[in-house]
Amino acid sequence: MKSSGIYPLLFVLWLVSCSNDMQVIHKIVDPDEEPDLTAFNIEMMYSDSAVLQMRMKTPVIKQFTSAKEPKDSFPEGIHVWMYEKTGELKAEITANWALHDHSSKIWEARSNVVISNSKGEKLESEQMFWNQEKGTVYSDKFTKYTSPTGNVATGRNGMFARQDFSELKLISGYGTMIFTEQDEK
Repeated sequence: MKSSGIYPLLFVLWLVSCSNDMQVIHKIVDPDEEPDLTAFNIEMMYSDSAVLQMRMKTPVIKQFTSAKEPKDSFPEGIHVWMYEKTGELKAEITANWALHDHSSKIWEARSNVVISNSKGEKLESEQMFWNQEKGTVYSDKFTKYTSPTGNVATGRNGMFARQDFSELKLISGYGTMIFTEQDEK
């Protein structure tokens, strides 16, 4: 019995049976649950016309570009520095967890969220949202505001602010603020 002719036939059948049907692959790997890219110990810099605009560091970034709603996840936290066109530090943001939704251009930060600016103002909360397009920051969680002179006010039910703190509203707020000339600048 000659069996050498059966091996090429089995090989051809094996090749034909292999396929990359995306529906089958998506049943095995859900693009909304499994990232397209995971990277570790990342430092990213964004510039415009060779001028540094933002610098970001994170231990882990997971990008879900194939998901129904594309997003970037920062499950181990994020540290962001934003700069003026002059190169001076404008604001600094830290959080233990963050998510960037590509479609809405909204960032969500959770757990020990701190935003501070070059004027010495600081916002702290357990959850904050930043709407890039509208230039607003908001939260429905307890929020603490500290002025450059150390005055403190809080919002039991959150806050709304312009990203440059030019407007700030504490929701169900309380606290004592003593304004000085430095606070009014």
